[in-house]
Amino acid sequence: MTMTPEMLARAGEALTGGDNWAKPVARALGAYHPSGPRETIDPRSVSRWRTGEMDILDWAAEALPLILREHAAALEAEAERLRDAADRKTEAADDMKDVADDIEAELRGPRP
Repeated sequence: MTMTPEMLARAGEALTGGDNWAKPVARALGAYHPSGPRETIDPRSVSRWRTGEMDILDWAAEALPLILREHAAALEAEAERLRDAADRKTEAADDMKDVADDIEAELRGPRP
């Protein structure tokens, strides 16, 4: 299946969360260049693919799903880290409430 400019745009938006994705996609594709990894590919190529001025190269079309999967895995790992941190904060807040309840009860003294 040939990647269309629309598919490229959806991938770029998924990677960056916005419309300004040509340079980030060029950087991400650099690692997958068929002649060997590089920092980036020419962002003008990505812009030309975006407009349909040039066909999207096969190697780039094959690399983009891999890049998206890696990005999704990184986001999921970060979400899990944040969930764990939130759970720890909730547990700490519950512990503090228990301590505060104990202190309040002690300050009130025994109940008749």
